Amino acid sequence: MRTRPYHPAFVALAVACAWTPQAWAGTSPTGPLDVQHKPGAQESVQAVYRQQNALFKAGQWILQPGVSYAYSDSNALTLNGFLALGAIFLGQINVSKVQSNIETLSLQTSYAPTNDLELSVTVPYLARQSTYVSVGVNSSSLQASQQDVTNKGQIGDASAALYYQISGTSGGAATIWNLTAKAPTGRGPYGIPVVTQAQNNNLSYPESLPTGNGVWSVSTGLSFIKPVSPAILFGSVSYTYNIPRSFGNISSTTTPQPGQVAGGNSVSFGGGTAFALNRRVSLTLSMAETFITETRIKPAGGAWQAVVGSSGNAAVLNLGMSYADSRRVTVVTNVAVGLTKDAPNIDLSVTVPTTF
Repeated sequence: MRTRPYHPAFVALAVACAWTPQAWAGTSPTGPLDVQHKPGAQESVQAVYRQQNALFKAGQWILQPGVSYAYSDSNALTLNGFLALGAIFLGQINVSKVQSNIETLSLQTSYAPTNDLELSVTVPYLARQSTYVSVGVNSSSLQASQQDVTNKGQIGDASAALYYQISGTSGGAATIWNLTAKAPTGRGPYGIPVVTQAQNNNLSYPESLPTGNGVWSVSTGLSFIKPVSPAILFGSVSYTYNIPRSFGNISSTTTPQPGQVAGGNSVSFGGGTAFALNRRVSLTLSMAETFITETRIKPAGGAWQAVVGSSGNAAVLNLGMSYADSRRVTVVTNVAVGLTKDAPNIDLSVTVPTTF
């Protein structure tokens, strides 16, 4: 399997590079940070609070379109059901390398009915392309082959979320509770046939690519944010539970096999810091990690069994920048670099929150 550097020294170096001269001097480039949600507050500071879902204002409606690109690759000999960017393929796939590209166009809309509550709905649209490469024996000789599998674009799993500020202070520190429900509106990974390439019987690949997990899931957690001039500190912890679901076909062969699926649950945590460089621009540095348990399946009339290789540990380092063009429009860019083999190599995203 592929490996990536995941060493405390690497993270420490990234943190050191993120400090601004003003941070070393202990002063803000524009004086003490005004984190109150008042007309005089810095747009860049409000943008940081917006990204952490900690900016509440009754009657405020936000439309947030976004686009992202994720790339990952892995090397393996045989995969018996595996977790690839949140989608589990059942059946044996013999490959020596997999390259995956995912483009996502998402639209999120949020509304705050009160000064401490916000509701949001997110709908993603995905296009996927994966390349499977293998070296196998054919006619008594080694042969390298590859197969491209493309999904030109389908809706992904839609979600609805609730954010409630359970505590806050005049200094801007806040604790937010969140609850998210995700629906299996995308193409699930179960029942997708795995076929063998005619030119190389050592290369097996799925006929199509999923755009969702196939099951309902519920997530809940807490997030924290606190200004410590000239920085803003933030962190979060959450738990996701995938509700077991029955399917008419969970087999990767042409013979349908009814059964149940219990997706692997996960625990996520993360934290970071942000700096307001001036009234409009802020930089963020954060790290997030997710631990995923094994997915289990139960064929009709059989017993529960774990999908080998479906557990994972995905850790990423995020480098972001936001530019507040006005008090209504902000452009947020982020680069996520994978630190473990289960995380994408790189994930680039741009979102444009617009307040009405």
